[in-house]
Amino acid sequence: MSYRIAAAFVFTVALAAPALADGLFGAIAFSPSTGKVGAGWNFATKDEASADSVSRCGVGDCSAVVVFPNCGAVAVGDGFGMGFSADQSVAKAEETALANCSGYTANCLIVQSFCNEGS
Repeated sequence: MSYRIAAAFVFTVALAAPALADGLFGAIAFSPSTGKVGAGWNFATKDEASADSVSRCGVGDCSAVVVFPNCGAVAVGDGFGMGFSADQSVAKAEETALANCSGYTANCLIVQSFCNEGS
């Protein structure tokens, strides 16, 4: 394979790959006493994403329950039972968060889900 063909192949593969938010992190915080959530996205570090999500949650017992480089989701049900997940797609993160929540409580609903920019 010549250099020119190899370079064209690499360029084509790079274009075909999904765009990921390289180096960006998101987080979702949750308050077990109120069921409130807060979200932070597109941060350079996990710590920044976590701190922002906790701040946006606005309740003293909030903590970041999921920190992720791609997509994340939190589902909350009866009695503020909760499940969370991170995945390559928001649909898969939501599906798993609902399944995790349903293992603890009933009537689970997605209360927060998103992907970092470029995910």
